[in-house]
Amino acid sequence: MKEQLITFQTDVMLKGSVYLPEHKNEKLPLIVILHGSGPVDRDGSVKNMPMNAYKMLAEFFASLGVATLRYDKRGAGESGGSFYETGMWDLVSDGIAAVQAARGIPGIDPERIFLLGHSEGCTLAPAINRQVHAAGLILLAGQADNVRNATELQARFVDAEVANMKGFLGMLLRGLKVHKTSSKQKKLFDEILESDQTVIKKGIAKINAKWMREHFQYMNDEDLSAITCPVLAITGSKDVQVNPEHVHVYAEKIKGLVDAYKVTKMNHLLRDQKEPTSIIKLKSIYKKSISKPLSPEMLEIIKEWTEKNIIPVTFDTVTNKSS
Repeated sequence: MKEQLITFQTDVMLKGSVYLPEHKNEKLPLIVILHGSGPVDRDGSVKNMPMNAYKMLAEFFASLGVATLRYDKRGAGESGGSFYETGMWDLVSDGIAAVQAARGIPGIDPERIFLLGHSEGCTLAPAINRQVHAAGLILLAGQADNVRNATELQARFVDAEVANMKGFLGMLLRGLKVHKTSSKQKKLFDEILESDQTVIKKGIAKINAKWMREHFQYMNDEDLSAITCPVLAITGSKDVQVNPEHVHVYAEKIKGLVDAYKVTKMNHLLRDQKEPTSIIKLKSIYKKSISKPLSPEMLEIIKEWTEKNIIPVTFDTVTNKSS
C-alpha cells in the first residue's frame, strides 16, 4: 500500500491523501470519501475527537484492491477556507473537484470513480453525482431527506429522553428545561432562514448560518431519483443522529439498484455500541467508541458489495484497456 499527497483547487486550496493498493498494469477503481458535518479532516477526525474512521476505511478498501481519495474539509487540517463561512454548495463544489482530481491520477480508471458519503456526505453525494456521474455510491449513516428534519429529530430525541428520565438527574434537567429543546431550536432555525448572513453570533458561539440555510432549503428527491448507478446504504440501529429507517427510504427514492442494510448495534461513528441509545450521554458514548474498530458487520457488507460492484472488471493486457 502507498499513500501519496494530493492538492486540488476550487475557490480554495484543498489538500488530501490518496491511498493506493499494490497493483501491476491494471487501472484501479477509486472511492472519493465525503465527510460528515463539522470541521472534519481527511481521517474523519475533529478537535478532541480523533475518529479516524475515514483513514480506517481507506486502509480497508486498499486491502480489497481499491484506491481512495480523502481530503481535509474547508477550514480543517491543511485545506484553505473558513469552516464557518462554508455553505453546502461550497462542499458540493469541493466534492466535484475531488472527483475531477481523482480521474487525473496515474493508475486510476477514470470510469470507475465511486462516492462514499458519511452522515452529511450522504446528503452531498447525490448532488455531486448529478454532475460527475459516479460509477456507484456508498451511503453510511445518512438521512434520506432534508438536513433540518434530521436535526429536529435529534432535538425530539433529547426532549423525549429528558421527559422520561428518572431520578435526580432527570428532575434537574427538566428543571433546567432541557426537554424544551425543540421550541428553542425552531426559533433559531426560523431566524437563520430569514437571515442572509454567512455567520450568526449567539453570545460567544458562532453559527455557520449559510451552511444551515442552504441545507435547510435543499430537497434531495430530484437528485436521488436521478441516480442510476449501484448504491449501498448502511445505517446502524443505534444511530441517534439520523433515522435508521431512512436506509430503506433510499431504496424508495433511488431508481437504480439499492442494497440497504440496518446494522445491529452500530452507532453514527460506525462502531458497535454496547450502551443503550442516549443522545444526552452521546459525548461520553462517542469518546468510548473512537477506541474501537469499525463495525465488523458493516465491513463485511461493504466487502461483499465491493467485490460485486467495484472490483469486477475485465482487463486486456495487450491494449491496456479495461471494460
